[in-house]
Amino acid sequence: MDLSNLLDPRLLIVTGKGGVGKSSVAAALAVAAARSGRRTCLVEVEGRQTFSRLFSTPAWSFSETEFRPGLFGLSVDPEASLREYLDMFYGARRVARFVSHNSAVEFATAAAPGIKDVLLIGKVKEMERRRRPDGHFTYDLVVLDAPPTGRIVNFLRAPDATTELVSVGPIRQQAQSLVDLLLDPARTAVTLVTLLEEMPVTETAESAAALRELGVAVGPVLVNRVLDERIGDAEAKALAEMGAPDLRELLAAADLPVDDAAAQALLEAGDGHLRRVDLQRRMRGELSRRVALPTLELPYVWADRFGDAEVGRLADVVETALGDA
Repeated sequence: MDLSNLLDPRLLIVTGKGGVGKSSVAAALAVAAARSGRRTCLVEVEGRQTFSRLFSTPAWSFSETEFRPGLFGLSVDPEASLREYLDMFYGARRVARFVSHNSAVEFATAAAPGIKDVLLIGKVKEMERRRRPDGHFTYDLVVLDAPPTGRIVNFLRAPDATTELVSVGPIRQQAQSLVDLLLDPARTAVTLVTLLEEMPVTETAESAAALRELGVAVGPVLVNRVLDERIGDAEAKALAEMGAPDLRELLAAADLPVDDAAAQALLEAGDGHLRRVDLQRRMRGELSRRVALPTLELPYVWADRFGDAEVGRLADVVETALGDA
């Protein structure tokens, strides 16, 4: 998959090491997709209400809500998924209510580890397959803010593990349909989010390899929070040779007087920026060497509170990149 195909699958699973901003990137991808005319649903499965805070909306629930034109939101939980599953496939609405009130999800989880993940993925698959009365799919794209890379392989392997545990019957058939969804590159792709730092790059490389071994299509890597390299080599050399008195004199000539403490703080900030830029360059090379996938770099967006406007700026970058690809 190249960059131009980033939003082509019907299900886009977004994952990354904790702290890299995968939810913000998932939100930006969903916004970019909706802007392109795709009817899109953004789904969270960890119940953290990240998106309701990002977009300043009421809390998300198991009912899909259109919170922007062409952009819907949903928060999936296993209990609601179990109730819907029982009603959909067995017509057992009363049983579904009884079962959920008796902690069936907790019981099933203890009896068959991974069943929660199967229920979550099952709901996503129902959305991916659902059609409107005119025969068209309800959604052109479902963007799933998935668990982090430390758990993603077990999360995606849960349906296959269920087919190994259950050899016959409707549960096995449903689990197999989830396996078919996840392994079909025309329907599903995983997008990894990383930072240009050592641990995230290492985990991204390991996760990409594990996902390929699982048989899942892995799409472009989204590199988040990339600093703009504002200082050229000549300026960096001059900065390295400059002391606080030199900087004070230079700023005074530009009618920007500062004291020694402020001059020293500015020098330290400049040195920190240069060290960060050097790390980015090295990690960009490491990522290219270890992960043979296209990459899209997203800028570090400065804000007191990261919200709707900042997500929109990331979506702008995605749109531009897809238009240029």
